[in-house]
Amino acid sequence: MKSRSITTLLLAALLAGGMTACAGAPPAPTAVPPTAVPTVAPTPKPALDMTAAVDKFLKGLPDGFNGIKPEALKDQMATAKPFLLDVREASELASGGFIEGAVNIPIRTVAKNLDKLPAKDQPIVVYCAIGHRGAIAATALQLLGYTNVKSISGGFNAWTAAKLPVATGTPNAPVAGAKPTVDAEMLAVLDKYLSGLPDGFNGVKPDAAKEQIEKTKPFVIDVREPSELASAGYIEGSVNIPIRTLSANLSKLPAKDQPIIVYCAIGHRGGMAMAALNLLGYTNVKSISGGFNAWVAANLPVKK
Repeated sequence: MKSRSITTLLLAALLAGGMTACAGAPPAPTAVPPTAVPTVAPTPKPALDMTAAVDKFLKGLPDGFNGIKPEALKDQMATAKPFLLDVREASELASGGFIEGAVNIPIRTVAKNLDKLPAKDQPIVVYCAIGHRGAIAATALQLLGYTNVKSISGGFNAWTAAKLPVATGTPNAPVAGAKPTVDAEMLAVLDKYLSGLPDGFNGVKPDAAKEQIEKTKPFVIDVREPSELASAGYIEGSVNIPIRTLSANLSKLPAKDQPIIVYCAIGHRGGMAMAALNLLGYTNVKSISGGFNAWVAANLPVKK
């Protein structure tokens, strides 16, 4: 009786298994496709706004306009050891000497040799013969993000006039290092500008400026502060637009292809203003070499 019950149970189990097999296996779960991650287009880099860059540079000029007098530089060199950048031509150094420790990178090649300069926050002092090229080079470096650049007021000539020591022979060779991170578009614009500077570097001597003023009537801009004009006088017919306000007063200037002459006291601000206008598209701008002081020294007429 017992074995019969067991047999009955086995048959029932076999029948149940067969029924399950006939019913088929439960359906496999449906695969859920992965959620597609939306593609985010990279934000395009804004185009270079040279007007905004020049305006920021000019408005931010400190008192002293990043010039440094030779005697002050001599004192600084005794402790801080700034990087000295001589932007004259090699022939000028060979004939007149240079400041001990300076590295010679002619101005037309400065933008191509940024790897020869220290980090962008380190002190750099630029100089040329009279301050004109030094001001242009300092302007270019500051537009590239160098934050601690000064130019010798009056250049190497002022250094020697102050009877400060002059080295002769061969200056230090530039040493290549890491290339700094700078705006590529700004670098391209400044390299084109610097490398294309003509002989004379768009400076004009006082006598030549006077002749040009009389013959061709250029637009003359005095970029000094009003107090300087009140105390020292000015060139008759010039328009006073202090350098920090230059980009805000472009509407007062003639067309971009018309002749413009810029001047300041010694040529430093004049060189910066000229470079700024060149970079804004003004194609016929010159700066008086040595500035108003050179005009006065040449015994040219002054309006009080």
